[in-house]
Amino acid sequence: MIKITRETRKNPERQPPPNSIVFSYTPRKSEEDARAYMAARLRQAGIEDVEGAAEPHETKVDARCAQDLNLYIRQEVIDELLVHCAEMAADQLEALGFLVGDICRWNGERFSVVYDVVTGQLDATATSVRFREDAFESMFDELDELEYDYVLIGWYHSHPGYTSFMSHIDLDTQMRMFNQPFHVALVADPVTMELKAFRPIDDTCIEIPYAVVET
Repeated sequence: MIKITRETRKNPERQPPPNSIVFSYTPRKSEEDARAYMAARLRQAGIEDVEGAAEPHETKVDARCAQDLNLYIRQEVIDELLVHCAEMAADQLEALGFLVGDICRWNGERFSVVYDVVTGQLDATATSVRFREDAFESMFDELDELEYDYVLIGWYHSHPGYTSFMSHIDLDTQMRMFNQPFHVALVADPVTMELKAFRPIDDTCIEIPYAVVET
């Protein structure tokens, strides 16, 4: 995986947070609502129950929970991400991709908006995933086609059948490759219908709220 540093050079846009929220997730409070929402979005895409029985080979990092909302994700992004993860899980494989969007500020606070996902050819198993070396050229071509001054907001990957959490390997990847304060990791499990967002603060893993918006 590579690091993209464009976000360190761009000043945040000044604009209010999106108000067209169709779903919001709060850690340890919205798990059942999140499962129902994910299942509904996958059914709308023509995908019913996703099977998977992978056993995790990584230990889970204990995560604290934040309550302040500063991550917004377009519903089209959620749909694309969930379908990708579900299709890979059907073959008992993990999925992986970048989250692309913008960072904004309003009333002295920063927030992130994810507008698109970008992925490429993967070397994947049921419990591991990475980009193939030949994936980056096509991914950069896809990024070049975006019609806005994008920022890399973070990354997503899936845990098919063994729940959404950050492993020690995941946290190490986040801290090495996505080390800006706004960088986020989304972890999806299309089998158990979980989608959670994480950020490291110092050496602590923090699970954060997110909102899905129409744009």
